[in-house]
Amino acid sequence: MGKTIHLSGFPYLVPGETVKEFLEKHTGRGTVEALEVREPKKTGSRAYAIVQFTTARYADYILYLASRKFYYGTSYLKAYPNDVDLVQNPKAYVYDMESVTLHFGCQISKEKFTVLWKMEDITVKFSTGLRKMYFFFSCPIVDYKLELSYENIWQLELHRPRGQTSKFLLIQFHRLNNLCLLVVY
Repeated sequence: MGKTIHLSGFPYLVPGETVKEFLEKHTGRGTVEALEVREPKKTGSRAYAIVQFTTARYADYILYLASRKFYYGTSYLKAYPNDVDLVQNPKAYVYDMESVTLHFGCQISKEKFTVLWKMEDITVKFSTGLRKMYFFFSCPIVDYKLELSYENIWQLELHRPRGQTSKFLLIQFHRLNNLCLLVVY
């Protein structure tokens, strides 16, 4: 099977973010690659969504759930495989790190780092050739993606303090007067 499905039976035109959250409760966070919610073509019919998952496994799982009575609220949903993907060539990531903590701040000495801003539960992904790093994180209402190109990085340092299980990746920027990111994983 493919990675894209047609999911119909929504009682009204549901926002895309709501459909994504609903599906990712079943498949896991970050498993929906793209989706479109559409109005029905016939009056009186229900709204539907075209959903592309990151892998065919998640699409197959939703197809399986729909074959066993899959509900959105009180509405019964039906799912069918869709031949055409919404995103033809999704970005491929070489490496990724889940559930890391990101600190934005300044390194004030070799052993000290002042934190200006901190965010937990960040996903970090590295592109092919490690030319770009992507930081994905969510605030209460909005999802964010921070893209960092290798041209903007002055120095990368990996720290492994003795007696600690966590590792620290210090990313220092060009031309930003000691501003840097500290990735804790």
